Amino acid sequence: MEIRLSCENLELELEKKKILKDISLEVRSGEILALLGESGCGKSSLLKAMLGLYPLSKGKIFFQGKEIQNLPSHKRGISVVFQDLRLFPHLNVGENVGFSLELQKVPKAERKKRVEELLKLVQLDGYSERRIDSLSGGQMQRVAIARALAMNEKLLFLDEPFSALDPNLRREMGDFLLELQKKENLTVVLVTHDQEEALRLAHRIALMKDGEILQVDEGERLYYAPVNEYVARFMGKGNSILGRVENGVFSCPYFSFPVEKEEGNYSFFFRERQLSFTEEIGERQIAEKQIAKKQGESLLQAKEGSIEEQKAGDGEAGDSKAGYSKSKEEVAGTIGATEALSPFKLIEKEYLGEFFRAFYKNSAGQVLSCLIERGEELPERGFPKLSFKEGEEKILFLLKEGE
Repeated sequence: MEIRLSCENLELELEKKKILKDISLEVRSGEILALLGESGCGKSSLLKAMLGLYPLSKGKIFFQGKEIQNLPSHKRGISVVFQDLRLFPHLNVGENVGFSLELQKVPKAERKKRVEELLKLVQLDGYSERRIDSLSGGQMQRVAIARALAMNEKLLFLDEPFSALDPNLRREMGDFLLELQKKENLTVVLVTHDQEEALRLAHRIALMKDGEILQVDEGERLYYAPVNEYVARFMGKGNSILGRVENGVFSCPYFSFPVEKEEGNYSFFFRERQLSFTEEIGERQIAEKQIAKKQGESLLQAKEGSIEEQKAGDGEAGDSKAGYSKSKEEVAGTIGATEALSPFKLIEKEYLGEFFRAFYKNSAGQVLSCLIERGEELPERGFPKLSFKEGEEKILFLLKEGE
C-alpha cells in the first residue's frame, strides 16, 4: 500500500523538556490512523510537529516521498481541524468554508461553486448564508471539516475534533467521518484519547506514552496481542493471574495449558469477555486436588517409614536424616500446591446496557471481572473458566519483572 506520509526519528524539545523521542511512523494512503494515548503523552505535539507548527530537534518528514520538514505549514499539503474548530464568528457558513479559497484568489463564481459542493458533501446543503452561532455542535464540526477540505487536500489531520460533543453526537460524527473518508478516499490522522473511538474508527492505531510510540497495529491486535501490559490495560479492562511456566506448561491455581515460553514466573493477562464462572469446573478441580493431596500424604508417610528403617543402620543415619529433611520439604510443597481452592463469590455488578460487568472475589482476596450478556446466567459463586473465539490471540504473558 502507498505511503502517504512518513516520519523518521522525530525528536521535539520544548522549554528544555523532551516531548517526542525518536518517533518513526508511516501513514498509508486511504487509511484512518489514530494517534491514541493519555493527555500529555505527546500525540497532539506529534500532529503539530508534522504540520510544521513546532520546530523539530531532529528527524525527517516525508509527504508522498518528498521531504517537507523545512517547508512552512501552508505548503505541506495537509489540512487540519483542531479541537476548538477555529471558525470565524463574524463570517457566515459559506464564507468560513471558502476562506482559504479567497486567500488563494480563486474567482468568486468558482469559489461559490466549490463551497456549495463541500456543504453538500458534509450534508449541509443550503446552509451557506447561516450564521456560525446559529449552528449546533455537530453542524459546526461539519463546517470545520468542509473548510479543511476546501483546498482539495487528501490528507486530513483531526486533533480531538469530537471531544466536546455529547456521546450520541460524538458517535454520529464518527459515523459521518467514516462515510466521508470512504467516499472521498481521504487519508486521515485522528488524535484521540478515547480507546473505543480509536477501535471503531481507525484502520490502525499508534498508541503513545511519554513521547514514544509503544505499538502501531490494527485495533484487534492491540486489544488481543499487545506488546506489554501498559498497552493491554490501556486498550481495555482485563484480569491478571500469577502463575508459573515449567516444562512448557503454564500453571496457576485455577487452570493450566501448554505454552511456548521460557520457564519462570508470569502474569497471565486476559480479557473480561474471555472469562466466565462455573461450579462444575470448580468441583472437578477440587476433586483432582484432593486426590493429589492424598497421594502426597501417602508418599510422605512412605518416606518417613523408609527413613526410620535406615536409622537402625550402620552409622548412615545422619546422611539419611538430611535426605529425609529434603524429601519432606519437596513433598510438603506438593501438598501445599494441591490444596482445595475456595470458590469465587459474586460481590458486585455494573449495568452496561447490553452487558453486565460482574466482579467475583475469593477468600484469598483475588478479584476477577467478567462481562455477562443480559439474560445470561450469572452464578452467585463459582470457579474461573476461560474461553476464546476462533482466531483470537489466546494468551498474553508478562514476566512479573516487566520483561
